Amino acid sequence: MARCLIVTWDGAGNLVSTLGIARTLVADGHDVRMMGHQRIVERCGSVGTRFLPLTQPDDWDDMEDPDDFEAEMALLINDLCCSTSIANDVAAELDRERADAVLVDCMLFSAINAALASGIPTATLFHAPYSLFRGGPLVEMFAPAVALLNTQRRELGLGPVASLADVHDACDVALVALPSEFEPDAGDAPNVVRFGPVLDAPPLAAPTGAVDVRDGSAPIVLVSLSTSQQGQADLLQRCADAVAGLPVRAIVTTGPSIDPATVRCGGNTQVVSYVPHVDLLSKISLVITHAGLGTVMAALGAGVPLLCVPMGRDQFFNAERTEALGAGRMLPPDAGVSMIAAAATEILHDGRFTDAAKRMAATIGSYDGARGAADALASLARG
Repeated sequence: MARCLIVTWDGAGNLVSTLGIARTLVADGHDVRMMGHQRIVERCGSVGTRFLPLTQPDDWDDMEDPDDFEAEMALLINDLCCSTSIANDVAAELDRERADAVLVDCMLFSAINAALASGIPTATLFHAPYSLFRGGPLVEMFAPAVALLNTQRRELGLGPVASLADVHDACDVALVALPSEFEPDAGDAPNVVRFGPVLDAPPLAAPTGAVDVRDGSAPIVLVSLSTSQQGQADLLQRCADAVAGLPVRAIVTTGPSIDPATVRCGGNTQVVSYVPHVDLLSKISLVITHAGLGTVMAALGAGVPLLCVPMGRDQFFNAERTEALGAGRMLPPDAGVSMIAAAATEILHDGRFTDAAKRMAATIGSYDGARGAADALASLARG
C-alpha cells in the first residue's frame, strides 16, 4: 500500500483527471490524502480519500468582473500558482504525516516546490495542454511568476529556475491527461507520461435534473459551457437562441454559476444545471461548448464533433486544435445567433466532422486513462 498526497485546487475542469486518479488509487487499496479547496469535497465528495482543506479561503476566485483579464492573471499568480499559503499547507502536512509520493497540480508551482524540498518523490499533473507550458503566450503571461518562485525556492534551499517549465522538469514524473495526437509535436521532456483523458471520472457536481433523450428521431445537440464563472451568461443565451431555431432537440447545461430559470429557450430545448456528460454523449450528435479541455476530450472520446466558442484560458488552443483535426468548427466569442446556428447546421450535415471525431475517439481509446496515471504514481511511490 502506497501513501499518496494529492494537492489540487477548485478550478472545475482540472478536477476531472484529479478525481479520476484519486478514485482509482483508493480502489487499488492505497492510502490517499487529497488537499484542496473545501468546495471540492462539498460539490464532488471525497472519492474515498482523506480530504484536507486548504487554509486559503473558499472565495479565492470570486472576482467582481470575470472579464478583467489583468485581474485574473494577478489572482492566478499571487493566490494560486505562487501561493505561499498553499505551499505552507503542503509543507506542514508532509511534516505532520509523510507520504511515499506527492502528486501536485501543474499550476500550483509553489506547492510543487514545497513537495520537491521535502525530498519525497514528486509528480505533477497536467490537466491542460502540456505544450502551453513550454512556450508561447501563456508562458509570457506567467513570466512574472518566475521571480516570485525563485524567492520561495531560495527559502526552501532549492536552486533558481529560468522558467516555469524548469519546475515541472524537476519532478520525477509529469503526468499528462492529453493524447500527444491532440497537441503540436513540440516534444515531451523525459519525465512525461501521457495517460490520456479520464473519461470515467466522478461527476463534478450532483445531477440536478433528468433529461429526456427520447427516441433519437431528431439530432440532439448539447450546449455546455463552463462549470465555473467566466462571464458566460450572454454566450450561453446566444447558443440557446441558436439551437431554438434548428430542427433538433437540445439540452443546455448551465453549471452552478447560472440559474437555469434565467435562460430563455425554445420548445425543443431542455435546460438543467448539471448532468454528467458520460450520461448523454452516446446520444448526442453535436456539442456546442466554450472548449474547456474536459468537455472537448469527453466529446472526442465519444466520437462527437464540436462547435467551439472559446472565451479565454486554454480554450482558444483547444478550439484551434479541434478545428485543425477536422473534428469541429471554431467561432469567435462574440459570434451572433445566426452564425452559431449556421455553423451548427454545417457540422450536423457534413459527415466529415463526425468521421474525424470518431478517429480521435479511437486514438483516445488507445490510452490508459486514470489507470495509467495511478499505476505510474504507485510505481513512483514504490521507488
